[in-house]
Amino acid sequence: MPASETHRKHDVKSALDQFETCLVKPVIAGELLTWTDELRESWAEARQQVYEQVAEIHPRQYQEISAQDPALLPTIEKLQATDNKLHEDCASFDRSLCRFEEQAPKFEPDEERITRHIQTLVDEGIELVTRIRKQEVTVQTWFIEAYTRDRGVGD
Repeated sequence: MPASETHRKHDVKSALDQFETCLVKPVIAGELLTWTDELRESWAEARQQVYEQVAEIHPRQYQEISAQDPALLPTIEKLQATDNKLHEDCASFDRSLCRFEEQAPKFEPDEERITRHIQTLVDEGIELVTRIRKQEVTVQTWFIEAYTRDRGVGD
């Protein structure tokens, strides 16, 4: 894997780690708007890294996988479908975060009233992070498999 792709992989992981940390950080009384700002900033970075990974790195990896092992074309199609779904999921989280940001100032003095909404947003974000990480591991596994796969006697 080229150094730039290794660096990009690290950037994605780092951005997801920071976003996840913001998600699970408890909201302290009087800090709702600060938490929301930090969450938005960390999500913007994570989203950008994920979009770049899906749009730039994965397609190159898929080309290499298919060049190394054309029998993996059905697997590549599934990976591409998951990439597309992740793109949609990121847009969905964007909308959820925007709705939350619109409502948060109304609850600033009494965050208890928004606890359920916070938990829903956190749960959605954690599920998204998990799906993104799973896709990254899956793509890397098939990338390595394409080069090391035992193809029987004809190898």
